[in-house]
Amino acid sequence: MLVDETRRLALLSRLSEVLGEEEAKTLIDSLPPVRWEQLATKDDVKASEDRIRTEMNGKFAQVDAEFARVHTRIDGLEHKMDGLEHKMEAGFESMRGEIAEHRGEIALQMARLTRTMVFIMSGFMLTIWGTMLGIGLT
Repeated sequence: MLVDETRRLALLSRLSEVLGEEEAKTLIDSLPPVRWEQLATKDDVKASEDRIRTEMNGKFAQVDAEFARVHTRIDGLEHKMDGLEHKMEAGFESMRGEIAEHRGEIALQMARLTRTMVFIMSGFMLTIWGTMLGIGLT
């Protein structure tokens, strides 16, 4: 049965008559304002703490497992990236080798084209000078 405030005040009044006012207040203050079965014991608190700790440990285990999966995926991606990096380096090395092989050929072709242009330009210049001298002598 729940003791309401009216009953508590009535008890305080009666206790004041029997024990005195100060002692009655002390006794009433030591009584809980709720039913006794609603009070938590240390065992109740410990059981709640254990239940919460178990639930939290389960959630932490799930988070740890998810992090492990993420790390595994990241490691896999890093491995793939390393493979791509090695392939790219090999490709660039191959291209450098091909360019080096053709560098001499390219330089030779450039030298031939330069000589051809110099001869053509010289021929044009001689033709123009000859024409100018022929016009000037007549």
